[in-house]
Amino acid sequence: MGKFKSLAGDTVIYGGSTILVRLLNWLLMPYYIRTMDGVQYGIVTQMYGYIAILLVILTYGFETSFFRFAKSKNYSGVFTTAISSVTSTSLLFLLIVWIFKDNFSVWFNNGVPSQLVVIVALIVIIDAISALIFAKIRYEGKSVRFGLLKLLNVIILISFNLYFLYWCPQNYGSNYFRLIDWYALADNQALYVLLSNLIASFSILVILLPDVFKSLGKFDYHLLWNMYKYSFPILIVGITGMINIQIDKILIPELIGGDEGLRQLAIYGANFKIGVLMAMFTQSFRLAFEPFFFKNHAENKSPKMYATILKFFTLFGLLIFLGVTFFMDIINVVLTEEYKQGNVVIPIVLIAQLLSGVYFTLSVWYKVTDKTVYGAYMGIVGSIITITLNLVLIPLIGYVGAAIGGLVCFAVMVGLSIFWGNRNSDIRYDWLTIIHYVVVVAIIYVLGVYLIPVLSGYITKPFGLWYDISNYVTRIGLIIVFLGLVYFKEFKK
Repeated sequence: MGKFKSLAGDTVIYGGSTILVRLLNWLLMPYYIRTMDGVQYGIVTQMYGYIAILLVILTYGFETSFFRFAKSKNYSGVFTTAISSVTSTSLLFLLIVWIFKDNFSVWFNNGVPSQLVVIVALIVIIDAISALIFAKIRYEGKSVRFGLLKLLNVIILISFNLYFLYWCPQNYGSNYFRLIDWYALADNQALYVLLSNLIASFSILVILLPDVFKSLGKFDYHLLWNMYKYSFPILIVGITGMINIQIDKILIPELIGGDEGLRQLAIYGANFKIGVLMAMFTQSFRLAFEPFFFKNHAENKSPKMYATILKFFTLFGLLIFLGVTFFMDIINVVLTEEYKQGNVVIPIVLIAQLLSGVYFTLSVWYKVTDKTVYGAYMGIVGSIITITLNLVLIPLIGYVGAAIGGLVCFAVMVGLSIFWGNRNSDIRYDWLTIIHYVVVVAIIYVLGVYLIPVLSGYITKPFGLWYDISNYVTRIGLIIVFLGLVYFKEFKK
């Protein structure tokens, strides 16, 4: 129970900081869609899709590899070996991008200037190096420092976004505080969004550098080879995982084409961000869970703990799903009318994000047994499904097809992980209880979203004040019923 409380405590700290950071970052979305045209916001969404995939490639699973070897090897030697490797490959990547930046600019085919290509590359290499240092901070259990640095990052990011997108247009004729010739690139707002990110990432890296210098040890070529062998399947897992999450942002503009493709991506990207609460929860859990099981799995001979963790993870995820879908009209305040048409993808995205978190939780069996090749197999299968469904469905039903592709992908990957996990691990999960909760939430969702509004329309004037109050009160009551069920089943024993 002490270990479980430790995980819960770290999740709360990571979760609190992550939620605050991502909420602050999330607030930029309603600002973007009101100050940028759909094409520019579409470019921003697409570039962040590339950044996410490239970041996984340049860290090549070394965060997990660091956790794996830091427990049994010389701690400073493992960190030095890992950070040296990632830094070297990142600088090589930057050199290649710099040489071919004009070619990449032409390849994008949607008005992306070469300056933006270089900025994206710089963001990726800085974040790749920082990721290893943050992994060290997580392993040392310094969750508060982790949270504060992430918070500082987003504060700098927001500040420069406001500077470039608000202050400069209002004051471009003034010589005060003019960092660059803003007017020369006034029509390329996407560049300023990414430039703000670059400034924030670089600032945090400078703050993190003392953590590097005070932990340097001996570089170990033999250890590096072992880390490569261990992390290669995880690299495949990471790349395929990011493809499953981000490839839709890359394919939508290409498959729909022209400015309309970027506008559709902007609508999809804005509504995708509404699912941020589920993404924040799953990410907070991941940040705490990975170092937790690598540090403690040798002591935890009973696999029951992992079954309990998965059950409560799923319960919290289901609660978030109800909260977001029941109060969608309130959340929609952040969107403009043009973007609200994309609301149809939000429930699909929420379920896909939850399944993604379930899959990550299940992945403990192949990570602690060094059978990471299974993770690669599942990731490849998931990517094939995602890419295939995106190619087929996006031309037919637009961004809704992209959302469906992600959902099907993670559902299949969860199924594969359950199948192979049962054959290669002694961890057994309480699937019957979890399925019962899922069915209950599905019934509550149908009642709250579809049936209750119809019944309220017969009792009160549709879409009036009392109609809204009736819906909200009933939905809150349904959530309380769900929480009561969980309490009596899990705690009243």
